[in-house]
Amino acid sequence: MLRPQQSRSIVVNMVLTASLSALYVVFRVIPTFPMFAVPGATFRAGDFVAPLYGIVLGPLIGPLAIALGTFVGFSVGAPPVFLGLDFLPAAVCAAIVGLTTRNRRREALVLSGALIVIFLLLPFSPSLISVGDYRVPYVWLHLVGLALLASPLAASAALNISRDWSFQEGESRFRRILLGYENPFLSVLALALVGTLAQHVTGGIITQTVIGLNFHLTPRGYATWQDFWTFIFWLYPLERATITVVATLIAAPAVIALKFSRLSQRLPRM
Repeated sequence: MLRPQQSRSIVVNMVLTASLSALYVVFRVIPTFPMFAVPGATFRAGDFVAPLYGIVLGPLIGPLAIALGTFVGFSVGAPPVFLGLDFLPAAVCAAIVGLTTRNRRREALVLSGALIVIFLLLPFSPSLISVGDYRVPYVWLHLVGLALLASPLAASAALNISRDWSFQEGESRFRRILLGYENPFLSVLALALVGTLAQHVTGGIITQTVIGLNFHLTPRGYATWQDFWTFIFWLYPLERATITVVATLIAAPAVIALKFSRLSQRLPRM
């Protein structure tokens, strides 16, 4: 038999899942910039809020809310592009950020590393890209993200976001934030970068699986897969940086509001 506290927790999780799934539908139908693998398709604003879903809902409920919102979005203006697997990149981002902020960084590292390995093992994946006289790994930025996730910086960022704020009597909360102690903007920026890179490599896996392995095609407008990846190689760092900054501008104020209102104490812990 469930204890009253456990029952309340289940109800709260169900309400959060339903309400934030509905909110994600709104973000899902808002187009942003073009998806170069599929002409006419666009990335959605849902990509910008995926880190926030991981922070607020955690590594299980966050991806679930994103998946439900994506499926509902299919019928209200955001049709599937990748055979219904469109929810996976944002869901993986939420899972990585959710694991990190719940003191499960080792699991986040394993998941991020596994995604990179799976991407590189697929038959259409690029290994190296020519940059002048040099050959650079296509996943160089993903390896930087993996190192960031393993670093004390990510551990500190996760701790700053997940713990409740405590203040000395008479001390200004805004002063504590502005001085950089538990600065939510820097913390969210670090975790959003890690999450959006996992999101990107997941998108690369889905692109190859659906377009290459399923339909036996190359992305439209490109003679070979290597040509496509070479183009994306120069584009994706700017694309990921843009998503990281916008995601931070959305998520950091939400984190501040949750902590000031003490609602952060009621969020899912797992």
